[in-house]
Amino acid sequence: MSLPSLQRPSRRQVLIAGGLGAGLLLVKVRDRRLITGQRSGIAFGTTVSLTAAHGDRKVLDAALDAAWRQLAIVEAAASLFRGTSALCLLNRDGHLDQPPTVLVELLKVAVEIARITDGAFDPTVQPLWQLYAKAHAERREATAAEIATASVSVGWHNIEISAARIQVRSGSALTLNGVAQGYATDQCLRVLSEHGVQHAFVDTGELGALGRRADHQAWTAAIADPRQPGEFAAVASPLEGFLATSGDYATTWSSDFSHHHILDPRTHRSPTETASVSVIASTGAMADGLATAMMVLGPEASLALVRRLPGVEALILTKAGQRFVTPSFPLAAGI
Repeated sequence: MSLPSLQRPSRRQVLIAGGLGAGLLLVKVRDRRLITGQRSGIAFGTTVSLTAAHGDRKVLDAALDAAWRQLAIVEAAASLFRGTSALCLLNRDGHLDQPPTVLVELLKVAVEIARITDGAFDPTVQPLWQLYAKAHAERREATAAEIATASVSVGWHNIEISAARIQVRSGSALTLNGVAQGYATDQCLRVLSEHGVQHAFVDTGELGALGRRADHQAWTAAIADPRQPGEFAAVASPLEGFLATSGDYATTWSSDFSHHHILDPRTHRSPTETASVSVIASTGAMADGLATAMMVLGPEASLALVRRLPGVEALILTKAGQRFVTPSFPLAAGI
């Protein structure tokens, strides 16, 4: 794969892939021959890719296939883009008996992130999202009465979770879009590691990096400029572990970015201060959820939160053009 132009990142975060590319090829890293391979396709409504390197082709293929199957398991449990997913069935019926383990785990993670962010992250905002999306499609603004009605069922404390049953308040609906892709990244890297893969890059829309690129250079990711399509605002390098980004530009419902897909569970409207947040954390799910929560919290409260959470780093870009970076965020020099 050739290096993508740094002036034209096509997604929220862009893998600068270097020596690892599609298909299989032989490369030499510190006198050890590695085979690299890739799987790619559509999941969670976006393009996803798994890239890995190993010295044995059979091991590599088995690892990539197993990781791809794990990705499908997460999507079948938690995607809102598949009407037959367990999450969609839960939203339809208000309860789900004998839920898949993945959905139980994801909801527990979502509730934990809601707890540590004091509700800035809340998986029960789906009725509000549906309202705003519908109003936008109808070329109008949601009314105060509609917002009040949709917000009645918002509140993460109302989710009941057990291995036997998941229950939500009547009229409620859940979204795990703020954590599922990060969780899927976790699971893919876990499976690859269990197969003995030491060098991998997973892009589910949120990123996970293990080891190094096939040319032994560090993994690097460009972070999109929230106001300049096709350009980047920063480069994270070296990238190790998990990186997630949330922004007001990913799905926007107004030309000035004041109305978008991220919603403040407290005001029932889009947050007004932050344009994008990129978070590095020890798991993809945590990075994903915290990026969403920090969009809601704003810079000051977000930086205070980071100081309380070991291993978490953040890059925050405001609508006014300000940039806040925590001390250990791997920001490439000169960017």
